[in-house]
Amino acid sequence: MEPVQYSYEDFARLPTTVFWIMGYDMLGVPKTRSRRILYWIYRFLCLASHGVCVGVMVFRMVEAKTIDNVSLIMRYATLVTYIINSDTKFATVLQRSAIQSLNSKLAELYPKTTLDRIYHRVNDHYWTKSFVYLVIIYIGSSIMVVIGPIITSIIAYFTHNVFTYMHCYPYFLYDPEKDPVWIYIGIYALEWLHSTQMVISNIGADIWLLYFQVQINLHFRGIIRSLADHKPSVKHDQEDRKFIAKIVDKQVHLVSLQNDLNGIFGKSLLLSLLTTAAVICTVAVYTLIQGPTLEGFTYVIFIGTSVMQVYLVCYYGQQVLDLSGEVAHAAYNHDFHDASIAYKRYLLIIIIRAQQPVELNAMGYLSISLDTFKQLMSVSYRVITMLMQMIQ
Repeated sequence: MEPVQYSYEDFARLPTTVFWIMGYDMLGVPKTRSRRILYWIYRFLCLASHGVCVGVMVFRMVEAKTIDNVSLIMRYATLVTYIINSDTKFATVLQRSAIQSLNSKLAELYPKTTLDRIYHRVNDHYWTKSFVYLVIIYIGSSIMVVIGPIITSIIAYFTHNVFTYMHCYPYFLYDPEKDPVWIYIGIYALEWLHSTQMVISNIGADIWLLYFQVQINLHFRGIIRSLADHKPSVKHDQEDRKFIAKIVDKQVHLVSLQNDLNGIFGKSLLLSLLTTAAVICTVAVYTLIQGPTLEGFTYVIFIGTSVMQVYLVCYYGQQVLDLSGEVAHAAYNHDFHDASIAYKRYLLIIIIRAQQPVELNAMGYLSISLDTFKQLMSVSYRVITMLMQMIQ
């Protein structure tokens, strides 16, 4: 029995669901009036909490009275870089009309019939279980960073009969002997919503980027497979020319779609990569300073998922770079000996256009590939080593 072939909407389910966690509806799915109001209220609370937390953090940094040790300095450095990283990505996904437009174009191009989907092997491009687990672990480790302090406080209560009133972010000051419990609850609610805004913005934007890149890669593979399977002949030249003309048009269309993708995500991609690397560096140093604690353990998991997040963006960037170049090889190795002159001219157009590789790029000049990942990790390692030497 043939497995069910995934539809375009099935691919979109993961990125849209992730953004729903912070009340942001990317594609404008129809909802009842009451659900729209609830989403709007929740969305407002996330943004407002984020604004309050960032404001308090900036105040503490300007005040500079409570930041009195190396551990706190690294903690604030981590928070600043992560906030910049998340807000950059959130600003990117606010281009909702551009994202919806690209989504509609890719939906039109997606194979409609079951046979077409089988031919394009759409199921091979669907979100793997390992990727879904990575997203869950990333969100889960981020949640643990927030709820870890209260878990520690609860453990302290049962082991030492003292509730320590710990919370996540150092810029909120709470004194249990002077401040009522409701302030502690309010601080935790602010931290939870603030963290939700940052974490979902961070991972959600990258999922949308990968989602679009996977779709474009799917069609490049379809072109390569079509060229390999087709055997032209002067006996059916009319049909052959229609076939190859469609390939030429599709190649041009895919280049246009990749340019749209770069136009949406490329402007912030460079800053996102740099701030992600900075987050990895500061979190790593902070974790080494803190030692083997529950917070340190959750940060180790967080670092691992963050590295994988960067790797996947670079990996799929490498894929589109390779696949767009492979189109030229597929055309050159194509069995065109019995084809007409007109057909061969079309092949030449495909080969010439494929000489300019299609790429995921940042700011229009930095190509995102596995080499980018290697360079980023190499620089991150050197920075971590330098920071540890300075601290020691």
